[in-house]
Amino acid sequence: MPKKLTPDNYKFSVAPMMGVTTPSARYLYRLISKKTLLWSEMIAAQALHKGDVNKLLSKNDIEHPVVLQVGGSEIDLLKNSAALAEKFQYDGINLNVGCPSKKVSQGNMGACLMKESDLVKDCISAMIQETSIHVSVKCRIGVDEFESYEFFKNFISTVAESGCDTFIIHARKAFLKGLDPKKNRTIPPLNYEYVYQIKKDFPNLKFIINGGFVNLQDCQNQLAKVDGVMVGRAIQSNPFLLTDVDELFYNQEPSKIDRLTVVKEYFDYIQSSFDHTSGYKLLSPLLAMCFGLPGSKKFKQDLNELIRTRDVARLKETYINLLAA
Repeated sequence: MPKKLTPDNYKFSVAPMMGVTTPSARYLYRLISKKTLLWSEMIAAQALHKGDVNKLLSKNDIEHPVVLQVGGSEIDLLKNSAALAEKFQYDGINLNVGCPSKKVSQGNMGACLMKESDLVKDCISAMIQETSIHVSVKCRIGVDEFESYEFFKNFISTVAESGCDTFIIHARKAFLKGLDPKKNRTIPPLNYEYVYQIKKDFPNLKFIINGGFVNLQDCQNQLAKVDGVMVGRAIQSNPFLLTDVDELFYNQEPSKIDRLTVVKEYFDYIQSSFDHTSGYKLLSPLLAMCFGLPGSKKFKQDLNELIRTRDVARLKETYINLLAA
């Protein structure tokens, strides 16, 4: 059952990533860390209105605490999304105001909405009224030519009038033209100072910083200036970066897990899910951490055949042998 999220929950998050933070990936992450705040991929509010919500919002009980991220700007659709998030027992719902993709912008979603702070305020206000679970906003520090601190500050100030108390800030501005989403994650320079300053200017609001973090020590250092840290691609590449999160961020006992035990437990999940979930989706959370290991080239060559023949036992044996090498 969902519980009311507290500021403590936001100390460390796995960023929402399209095609990455699937229910399968979130299952694996939860085997490694019990406390990390997990996030869904962004789902368009329009899709939740017209699509198969049972499929779109499926998750595993093990995932809690987990936040549903949605995209949109139509108030009625976002109210529907908020109601569905609570119905499907997510612990929170987040409005994406940071995605710079052309397709997302054309749907009046994502980073383009930073130019419409009053609209974002009205959307968040409606979502807060619609649900009892926690509502937050994820944004950038600016967009296109709107890159001054004053613009960023005015955006936060306006949206906070909705009652929103938690903002996840990707500390780069977004370019809506000229850069694809991948380049928007690396080319615009990081500006952590904007995030530190916004926390000073709004000390009663919670700010979680995102962008460029690749190790836990750097993440832990951020807690002296902001309320939490969000990490994305580094965890996609190495899920076991989460191993010490519970100890370092949530004052838990040191983790005693080991990779082989986690992989074996995850393959129990694969075995139980293989009949109704794509083999590639089930295995994708494990793929990145195998790249570069001795024998990984042959492993990748064998992978397609093992998935095609649905030979879970061989897949499990192959993964374990690769990690033990």
